[in-house]
Amino acid sequence: MGDDSKSEKTWYAVKGLFRWYFKETGDTANFEERVVVFLASSFDEALDLAEQESKTYCTEDPSANFRIESIKAFMAYLIDEPIKSGVEVFSRLMDSNLTSEKFLRRYYPKSHEHKAGT
Repeated sequence: MGDDSKSEKTWYAVKGLFRWYFKETGDTANFEERVVVFLASSFDEALDLAEQESKTYCTEDPSANFRIESIKAFMAYLIDEPIKSGVEVFSRLMDSNLTSEKFLRRYYPKSHEHKAGT
């Protein structure tokens, strides 16, 4: 008998990392963490779907002065409950002895600048 579990599809969130850069100089403007959900039968399939989708996302806009490229770093997360408002679609635990402030400054240096009202 075959393994039917591989044909059963479930939701996965896949985080990809992207570099935005200026066409004229090649200088990096930003890095982007982007999470997209996919219905897939395995982590490998979700990662393959994310890589395929990233090619569409990175399609050049001839009128823009920048380009986006995938840096080919993807991380998949199994969503083990029905997708609805408030469902966690991605989570990553990071080991660190840093204080909250030092952690933010090291891994999210500009995040504190984007708070509403500041």
